[in-house]
Formats: sequence, C-alpha cells, structure tokens
Amino acid sequence: MIAFDTNAIVRILVEDDIRQAETIKAIVTQVESAGDQILILPEVLIETVWVLESVYHCTRAEISGFLEVLIHTPAFTTDDPTVIRGVVSRYRHGADFADLVIVNQAKRSKAKQLVSFDKKLQKIFPDYVVERLPLTAI
Repeated sequence: MIAFDTNAIVRILVEDDIRQAETIKAIVTQVESAGDQILILPEVLIETVWVLESVYHCTRAEISGFLEVLIHTPAFTTDDPTVIRGVVSRYRHGADFADLVIVNQAKRSKAKQLVSFDKKLQKIFPDYVVERLPLTAI
C-alpha cells in the first residue's frame, strides 16, 4: 500500500499541471494492476476539500461528486471507509467537512463527547458536541 498527499489528489481532479496529473494517473493504474491500494488519510481529505474550496473555488456539488468517485474506486482506501462515506454524504448536504471528520474520529476513538463552542456543530450533533460537561462527567 502507498499513500497520497493532498497535492496528488488535487492533480487528479483539476489537472492544472498536466505532467503531474499524468504521473498520478500512471501510479493509480500501476497500483490497480498490482491489486494494491492507495491510502487516503482523513487529514488529506480535509486539506483536499479546503484547497478545492479556497484555491480552486469548486462547488460543494463538484467536491462531493469527486469524493464519491474517489471513495468508490477500488484503488483507493481510507482507514474507515464507512465513516468517510457518511462524512461525504453529510458534507454534500451542507455540513463542514473538517468538522464532520473531527466528530467521527472522536467517536471512533471512543471519546464520550466533543467539547466545542461551534454552535452549528452542536446543532448537528446535539447529544455529542457540548460546550461544557456536567461536573459528574469528568
């Protein structure tokens, strides 16, 4: 297994550097031919979404469509594909991608709650994201 950094994934989508895009496509083909996979870390996905939104001004629909293709392509894998699929689905409907990954990683790590002052995140996960804990919970 190999892993891709953000810039490798972005090259696949935007093809703003044809030489680099062709290199990445050749690597994907090589990995597929070998029956291996490319690991995409959650941090790389967070950064990819940020770059696509901020630098390339891609729409949420474009980004979520690309992520759907990425996570359903057998050559690519994440450490928890089910969680990432759920994150992509919720992102498509308006939630912040990084926030969703953070909540899901906290849950996967068995954190009982996530303390945050992010009101939007509290609204999405009212039983999990809190501003404070009761004294008995500590």
